Amino acid sequence: MFVLRFTLPILITALLCHCGAPQPPQCRRVPMASRGPAEMFIEQAKVSWDILGSPSRKADWPAAQASYNAAVGKLFDQLRCGKGTWNDRAAAMGSGIFPASGHKADPAAFDALFPATEVKVTARQRRHVTDGMGIALVGWKKTTPINVARPKFMPPTGMSYSINATLRFDKGKPVWHFVKRWIDEDFHYAGSKRTLAADWSAPNVFYWDMSNLDDLTIQNVLLPDRYMDETGLYFLQPYDPNKIPVVMVHGLKSSPDAFRYIVNDLSPEPWFRENYQVWLFNYPTGNPWLYSGVRFREYMNEATRYARTKGPDTNLNKMVILGHSMGGLITRSSVTDPGTIIYDEHFDKPIDQLKVTKNARKLIRDGMLYKPLKEPKRVVFMAVPHHGSPLATMRFALFTSNIIRLPKMLTVDLLDVTLHTAKDVAEAAGSSPKMPTSISSLNPNSRGIKALAKMPLPKGIHFHSIVGNRGRGVAPDCSDGVVPYKSSCVLPVESEKVVPWGHGVTDCVESSEEVKRILKLHLKN
Repeated sequence: MFVLRFTLPILITALLCHCGAPQPPQCRRVPMASRGPAEMFIEQAKVSWDILGSPSRKADWPAAQASYNAAVGKLFDQLRCGKGTWNDRAAAMGSGIFPASGHKADPAAFDALFPATEVKVTARQRRHVTDGMGIALVGWKKTTPINVARPKFMPPTGMSYSINATLRFDKGKPVWHFVKRWIDEDFHYAGSKRTLAADWSAPNVFYWDMSNLDDLTIQNVLLPDRYMDETGLYFLQPYDPNKIPVVMVHGLKSSPDAFRYIVNDLSPEPWFRENYQVWLFNYPTGNPWLYSGVRFREYMNEATRYARTKGPDTNLNKMVILGHSMGGLITRSSVTDPGTIIYDEHFDKPIDQLKVTKNARKLIRDGMLYKPLKEPKRVVFMAVPHHGSPLATMRFALFTSNIIRLPKMLTVDLLDVTLHTAKDVAEAAGSSPKMPTSISSLNPNSRGIKALAKMPLPKGIHFHSIVGNRGRGVAPDCSDGVVPYKSSCVLPVESEKVVPWGHGVTDCVESSEEVKRILKLHLKN
């Protein structure tokens, strides 16, 4: 007992405190393997360059490319280390830097630019690389910490980018080219086209190494008020009207990093990079999912208004949403016209007759009598508790629900609603009414879940479902450990894929492959 009393405050403090923020790799001294006269490495690269430009020596191209890349890698180590500007260091080795353009990056625009090989990617994280000319780099741009204002749609902490570096010997002195690899695929030289080298996993892994969004999952549940400012949509690249948004909505006790493996598996695909762009929705998951749906629709409407200022909305109106767990409930309710179904499940009199405050009345309208999103044309449900989760009724879940501290502004309005509705007063007779939370709102008997079951999936949107089965039975008598198959199954959908995984189906390779199949299908419709 003494040990528990002594260690519990320490554990709680450690849980709620984020110290020692990680830093991107910095190079102040040239690595030993890359030391030597720059002229020697430039000559090695030039000899290989000439071989690669000679069709008569095609048999020697693979060895020449390997030699060229090795020399460029050593030269880049010398370029990024030491004093002065990038241009100063390039000039010191007798080279120049190609100016930034649409698909060319300025190395000075990054807070850090380093070889992708410096990022540790585990086997579980599934490293995806593309062999080719040049060296794969990771570019890092800082934004601002959690709860500090930043440009709209920009994630906190920073952004990482896949960059390729080559040293060209077209004429005169050699020139460095830094290519935005997610935009440009090819290297053109001597009338031939070669692929640029890339590491697709390193930027993704490094982003989550640097970001603290995924460190806040417990706090997002228990103390959602602290992280309300981080509710919003994050664009992984600047908005492009020529690409279809894929919006990813995470679930309870989670963050956008729930989709890190899917993003990692999609990034190497040229067809995906050419046709799609990723938006991540982040929200504190302690709030009731009906309220999180209000915020989701607000931010989606804001983002789509912004997108329409950037060009035609043809691709915007082909939007795809991936919703995991509670994020699937937020998604399903947001694309479905509720009519008065949700409202009637909660209240037995017209909204104008409710004796509630102005703010509470607005909360009711926004959460129950809203207009659905019009842009989504395809939705993928991933381990979604359409009929609730029995875990929400268990003692530990009830205890956790009771210690969640909702935002003050939301608490006032919800309490007003709870105390002044005929149904709530009748049910609460003899006891104090309890505030709804994310956990209680997942109870199979909660009004939101009951209302959703009465709302048919809308026509005009293609629906798919990915369901987990952790191996203790077969459908319909199986479960992902959190959501039974009978709850995650929803009809009608165009396809249902059962994957051998627990509730975190977004980590599963089979889920990534199914998402790829669906997105390819979407391009044909």
